[in-house]
Amino acid sequence: MAKQEEKMIPVTIYLTPKQIREAYHQLAEGEEEDWINAPEILDMLAKREDEVAREIKEGKFITLGELQNKLGK
Repeated sequence: MAKQEEKMIPVTIYLTPKQIREAYHQLAEGEEEDWINAPEILDMLAKREDEVAREIKEGKFITLGELQNKLGK
């Protein structure tokens, strides 16, 4: 089945400068990347991962059961 070409429909709208600014800001907000993908977050997670690996190697951790016992639960 062949794809149908989309029909172009001309539309004219009249906006005030304030409406144009608001529309622009709404569009710009929609294009923001998710914060979890920010380079600073990725660097922070990588550093923490290295710290956790070092703590595990050095035996500086407790299990969930040990933590619960320590907290009296």
